[in-house]
Amino acid sequence: MSTSSQPFQGARRAGLDPAHREPEVASSSEPIVVLRGVAKDYVSAAGVVRALRDVDLVIERGEFVAIVGTSGSGKSTLMNILGCLDRPTRGTYELAGLEVGGRTNDGRALVRNRLIGFIFQGFNLLPRTTALENVELPLQYRGFAASVRRKRAVQALEAVNLGDRMHHTPNQLSGGQQQRVAIARALVTDPPLLLADEPTGNLDTRTSLEVLALLQRLNRDVGVTICLVTHEQDIAACASRIITVKDGRILSDVRPPTPLDAQVSLDALPTTADHEREGPDSQAFDPRERLRKKLGGPVPFAVYAAMFGGGLLGACLGFAYDSIVLDQSVPWIPLGLLALGEAWVGARFGARRVGHPLTSDQRARISVAFTCAVTLPLAAIGLWFFLPQSMADRAEQISSSGVAIALAAAVAIVLVVAFARYALLLLFAPRLLPARSDH
Repeated sequence: MSTSSQPFQGARRAGLDPAHREPEVASSSEPIVVLRGVAKDYVSAAGVVRALRDVDLVIERGEFVAIVGTSGSGKSTLMNILGCLDRPTRGTYELAGLEVGGRTNDGRALVRNRLIGFIFQGFNLLPRTTALENVELPLQYRGFAASVRRKRAVQALEAVNLGDRMHHTPNQLSGGQQQRVAIARALVTDPPLLLADEPTGNLDTRTSLEVLALLQRLNRDVGVTICLVTHEQDIAACASRIITVKDGRILSDVRPPTPLDAQVSLDALPTTADHEREGPDSQAFDPRERLRKKLGGPVPFAVYAAMFGGGLLGACLGFAYDSIVLDQSVPWIPLGLLALGEAWVGARFGARRVGHPLTSDQRARISVAFTCAVTLPLAAIGLWFFLPQSMADRAEQISSSGVAIALAAAVAIVLVVAFARYALLLLFAPRLLPARSDH
């Protein structure tokens, strides 16, 4: 198969390098895992501990299997045998048509490298290397050329939606992103079996569902065989087959009619304003990313135009209320409705245009810019037309010190008006992103 083909398309890519043709995998129609009478005993000072007792298990290709059990049930021992990290005391283990249970340590290491991808609870990423270099590592162990390693690692990271984070180190990635890097590293060799040992153990609920949704997509759309070990029933509910282990035996083996769809559960979670602003994979450890999200990006000119229109509409409603309802002029009513109109429109329309509720920095910039560009010119025009002639003549006689005081007063007024506008924008800020219609 050409190295330019898409990643994760079969189990035979272990034979890409002509120098490494062993082990050969069986036909894709055969089960990927076959355990027959597998038992594992550990000898201790207290005697023999039987971790597994005569386990029979068959896993077909393309299945998503969850192995569930409490601490001490034997699920970790079973995972170690499936992953060729240990070998059974008795019984046989066939992986992709190969008998691997009785192989030597080196033989099992070769099988692990070619046929199994691992995802661990602790991610196990190298801290001083980028995500791309972490994903390249298994291919480097297999002797692939640098250009091939780079190309396939890029494809693997893009497959887990991390194409824009490939040059970040682990401490610049969120927990969910680190786990996705680990998934890409496990998949880059295109193994026929993917083993996930408590992959969501260090993640919060939302990030756990994101990882599970990714695993379900890989299983459903790409056909990756996944065996997930967990002690949480809600995590196991996402699998198409749930195997419960107790006292070293398989207690039950069920296939839920409708496995839990992690993406649907993720979409049903309430979304806070902070999460909408920072996103589910917030770059909390990247100073540049933190600064970018605090700034929130540029404010479109349309936001200012909408604020002006909202304020104008509010002022018109105020004047109409004065003339029709009160039948007299009450200046603070049009001014108040003007301020409320422009703030409400600015907060709601601004959130729609920038894609998230306005950040503190964006509100500050809008307040100062709008005050300087709109409020001050309107105030100057008003003074020019409505200032009494006697006061205008008196203004021409103001000394230089008086001009300085007037400028200071003007700056103070701008700051007060801008702060009031900021407070109103904050007051009307939507807690959730308003629904956006494209029609």
